[in-house]
Amino acid sequence: MSSGVWFEHLSKTLSSNGLAAYIWDVDADIFEWRGDIGAILGTEDGQPPATSIRFNGLINPQDVPQRLSALHDILKAEGASAGRGFSTAYRIRRGNGQQIDVTESATLHKDPETGHAILCGSLRINDSAQFARAAGQEAAAVGIDRLSMFNEGFGAKFTDEIIDLTGKRLRQMIGGGGTVARIDGDVFAMFFSNAPHAEMAAVAHHLLRSFYEVPLQTAKGPIGVGISIGGVLVNRHCKDPADMLTKAEMALQTAKERGRGRYISYNEAAGESANTRLILESGDVFLSALKDNRVRLAFQPVVNSKTNDVTFHESLIRLFDDHGKMHTAGDFIPAIEKLGLARLVDRYAMRLAIEELSMFPELSLSVNVSHLTLSDPDWLRGLVASLRDRPDIAARLIIEITESAVMNDVKKTIRTTRALRDLGCRVALDDFGAGYTAFSQLKDLDISLVKIDKSFIRNIGESENHLFVRALQALADGVDIETVGEGAETMSDAKLLASDGIHHIQGYVFGYPSVERVWLPKHHTQRKFLAPGSGQKAERPDITNGELMELIRG
Repeated sequence: MSSGVWFEHLSKTLSSNGLAAYIWDVDADIFEWRGDIGAILGTEDGQPPATSIRFNGLINPQDVPQRLSALHDILKAEGASAGRGFSTAYRIRRGNGQQIDVTESATLHKDPETGHAILCGSLRINDSAQFARAAGQEAAAVGIDRLSMFNEGFGAKFTDEIIDLTGKRLRQMIGGGGTVARIDGDVFAMFFSNAPHAEMAAVAHHLLRSFYEVPLQTAKGPIGVGISIGGVLVNRHCKDPADMLTKAEMALQTAKERGRGRYISYNEAAGESANTRLILESGDVFLSALKDNRVRLAFQPVVNSKTNDVTFHESLIRLFDDHGKMHTAGDFIPAIEKLGLARLVDRYAMRLAIEELSMFPELSLSVNVSHLTLSDPDWLRGLVASLRDRPDIAARLIIEITESAVMNDVKKTIRTTRALRDLGCRVALDDFGAGYTAFSQLKDLDISLVKIDKSFIRNIGESENHLFVRALQALADGVDIETVGEGAETMSDAKLLASDGIHHIQGYVFGYPSVERVWLPKHHTQRKFLAPGSGQKAERPDITNGELMELIRG
């Protein structure tokens, strides 16, 4: 077979999967390209970049350092070795001025003849614009069932292969009748052009049978993989792309809750709860508030029990409605969790907290993370990318996790918390004492703090609760972990906690959660945030649809 036929086949295969591939002789600085080059790069002269200078010229200038940093990590003299690779996301500016998101993945090789460093890589579009083009189409969210079991049994590299093969099969099966895009760690979105609503169920069941009957051919051999599917008619139920993703993932979540390996329509999922209308309204209210910069952080001090000095502040999410009324998390978070938006809330809260830490170098903050976010590898990769070159900020960031996150997957949580500690962050276990986490697991989790559940602190005057708190403190001392007594409402409670050896105290006795920067003097110009709807220029601009899609996808 001639090389020309082979390269033609390779180019068609790459193009059909929405990929552009390159081989870059790093030492000679020469690129060779194949695949869907024009659709991704969109260069003015129609020619792909032949050198790194031309390629870097296509990348958004703000993102160039990020890519160069990833390259440096695998090309530096002492560490360069065949097989090393990287994956990084950034924005490319096409010749027509359009800006798109892409993900680049590459592996380092060595040319046996010249000895040159060779980078073999690919680009794929991760473009929010494709969601906007989905109006009027049938759409679905497809999730891989029990992916954590593959990760646990075979490791992250094999899990990535499963995700890649699943995406390829979905693209092959729907062919030219639709589009497939990966929107989360193990979730794909599918859009079907001009498909009548009645056909969605038939397509979904065809996909389910294929995965059930035909295993994926992996490097380790054939592996059976199951999927679940949630479907939605875009122009009937959805106002915008972000809304579409929310509803499709809600249907997908219902499919998984019913036992996985099945298709559920959005109509069916929505009909399962008498409160669905209120839940959806809460979701719409939250997304609207997020876009209008009406979702804020409130800060509550955590003080040293011996000195009464503030150790750090806990960040708590708050929402302002159209009339300027503030709502606490309890008013909207239950609905947000049912809609599958918990990860969106966590990502946004983390973004705001990092901004505050960047502005105030003496500040330390804790941020709550749900078990869904903690188990999301894309969230962890994003946090590492944000903080790996900012150790001063990482050292002042505390990640608060729940016992439910630990019990959901202990081994995976241990790996995640260790990665956070390696990054320089501290990790706190929230609501301790209310669940089943053993103290033997705390050492493995590499926890810095345990926050004793407020139900015991608020009733610490009762002898049974007092004895329990003292027992928890004694056990924490035994494994050298600091404690926080959360929920202290009176000075007598605070004094009792201090006398029992509790290291830090949080509660109304030392301050209510406030949307002001309480660490600044009362008359400081930056203490108060501008009130939503005040007509004044906000401190940060409203979120665009594209930025909202970026938050949802992580």
